[in-house]
Amino acid sequence: MVSNPILTRFELLSRLWQPEQRNLHSAFLYPEKLPHFVQECLPAMRILDLLGPLPWHIFPERNLVRFWGQTAIPHTAFSAACLIKLNENLVSMGDLRNYLIEHPAFIWLLGFPLVSSTKHAYGFDPSASLPTQRHLTQMLRDIPNPSLQFVLEQSISLLIAEFAALGLSVGDCISLDTKHIIAWVKENNPKTYTSERLKQAQAAERGSRLQIGM
Repeated sequence: MVSNPILTRFELLSRLWQPEQRNLHSAFLYPEKLPHFVQECLPAMRILDLLGPLPWHIFPERNLVRFWGQTAIPHTAFSAACLIKLNENLVSMGDLRNYLIEHPAFIWLLGFPLVSSTKHAYGFDPSASLPTQRHLTQMLRDIPNPSLQFVLEQSISLLIAEFAALGLSVGDCISLDTKHIIAWVKENNPKTYTSERLKQAQAAERGSRLQIGM
């Protein structure tokens, strides 16, 4: 016979083994449930409005229960952090890590595993809760392609829906950018000597072409 106290203990243990999964989409739908330090962080709430509409709850996450030799970092948290890196024009993974440490609300919001600490008002150590710069760089190399494809496809779907709300259909509006490309060859370098450049026959040919053009 199993008593209720034992069941309660198993439930608590399961919560320790499988920590609560936080995701941007749930936070976007229920911002009133966010901790106060997250709600009061203006950069975090701005990014939440930008990335929250993506369906992070169905992101193709890896098995976080499996032991990877160290605390498993969710690919959802890493992918969202990379998007923040692009949006905030951060050059390196070191810059990204420093930015997240300066704004601990991002660490909680993105879903990084938290390392408890009584030294901080929000209850966790920002630096200890993040992978090292080297680990972040390695994750960028190892992240599976389906994870990146998910972010791309879902972003495109949201854009198409936004266009539809504005009465625009895909393909009606396009943007093009062109730029001439100069080949770095000796013929384009006036400081480089070429015997063919000063031949009278070629000079005469260029002159006749100019006259025809006029």
